[in-house]
Amino acid sequence: MNFKKLKFFAVAFLMYSNDLNAYIKSGRCEPYYASIKSNRVNSHRGPGKEYKISYEYIQKGTPVMVIAKYDHWRKVKDPLGDESWIHKSMLSPKRFVIVTSENSTKLMQKSNETSDIVAYVKKNVVLELISVRGNWCNVVFRGNTENYSGWISKSSVFGVFENETT
Repeated sequence: MNFKKLKFFAVAFLMYSNDLNAYIKSGRCEPYYASIKSNRVNSHRGPGKEYKISYEYIQKGTPVMVIAKYDHWRKVKDPLGDESWIHKSMLSPKRFVIVTSENSTKLMQKSNETSDIVAYVKKNVVLELISVRGNWCNVVFRGNTENYSGWISKSSVFGVFENETT
């Protein structure tokens, strides 16, 4: 084998191994839910501050689905389906859901349709997730003056997996 071919294979191997290391380092992960840690969090087009800012999340507790990892960065999918990168220090493991139904959704006293209605919850309201049972999420809404707790249909929110139970 001549020197040029050897040099080509060595460079190709190094490039491949760097890509492989980046992939391994990226930690493709099983998707999981997290939440935005504070009221002002920037997300980026790539895993680093050198990448342009994609969005600024302005509501603490907004749920996001983590779909990939790279070093200290997490690739997330938000309630609108947009994907971007957030530094892991800006994410919390505390679980929340956000109402996605166009119409007001019933917050029920128990986890069934025939239960008493506690409140009606509008689209984009963030609720703290307590537990999941079947097709229902046990949630708490913490308002300025009052708190409401009850059960909301899984199909009305973003922030839980279809088959999730806790």
